[in-house]
Amino acid sequence: MGKHERRPIEKAEKIIVKILNSKNINFNDKKNRWFEHAFAIAQKIRKDFPKIISAHHLGNTYDNTGDILVVSNRNKFFVEIKMSDTKFGIGTKANISQNSLTDNNLFVENVKSWSEFRLNKKHEEWVDSYLNLFLKYPERILKITNFSLQREEKGRYLRSLKKKRTKMAVEILDKIRERDRKEKIEYLNYLKEQEQQSEMIKRFFVLIMLGIHKGELLNSLIKNNNFFQEVENILIYYSNIVKNKIIVRRENVGDRVKKTIDKFSDFKIIFPKNASNCKIVGIKNNEEYPLLQIVFHWKNIAQGIKTPCLNIFDLNIK
Repeated sequence: MGKHERRPIEKAEKIIVKILNSKNINFNDKKNRWFEHAFAIAQKIRKDFPKIISAHHLGNTYDNTGDILVVSNRNKFFVEIKMSDTKFGIGTKANISQNSLTDNNLFVENVKSWSEFRLNKKHEEWVDSYLNLFLKYPERILKITNFSLQREEKGRYLRSLKKKRTKMAVEILDKIRERDRKEKIEYLNYLKEQEQQSEMIKRFFVLIMLGIHKGELLNSLIKNNNFFQEVENILIYYSNIVKNKIIVRRENVGDRVKKTIDKFSDFKIIFPKNASNCKIVGIKNNEEYPLLQIVFHWKNIAQGIKTPCLNIFDLNIK
């Protein structure tokens, strides 16, 4: 989420705090695009905890695991807010930065990131060589002097032709997708040989489950030895649009995560053979229990062309 997208969300979080503290809502608050969501979430929190003493916004700090701190009956809990204009899905937990596994020290130092690995493989150069097999790009694309932008526009153009089942476009994009898949598998095989840091893998799992997906916040909290103390008091409130109505649901994710980490003696990453994904598993009595699947992915245009990322799926849904 970009800064411009995040700003209205942060203001909506502050509106929730205002409502919980029985403060007046002003005209600008009501103009916020997420106001109806904020109001619905605040009402749900009030219903869940009728004896709220105070609420405080924490969204801009990097030393906690929530957006809002709520004090109720001398107890405190942390609330993470997730607002969406779409219907809620099941299983998809996060979409995070491409280098998150290495940036957050899940492996010992000096392990190549995915972006570094692609650079060594001259990824962009071989993608360009495949794209250039097509000889009839519009002049507007050929005039683009920025190589990255031209690559993206060529990819978009071939994608539009692929939808029309143009044979050459289908073949080129399929070749890029297949070679990129082999490159991902090669990188995962490389990671498989690296020494892992079990404690950091556990922390990574906990933070992802707590809804901490933003790069700098994830990187900051994973180094904080004290964030586990907050785990039991984490709640996530989701607001979604279902049949033109705002539906708010609460997940006691802190309690769930606490039970999960207490259940296992160890955590590690496993690498399925010939797959472009890996999995975080918990170890109990020498048996592996899948918790998260991490898929190496490109979220724009086509595989191999724009915006590499990691898609994370919850394998432990009950």
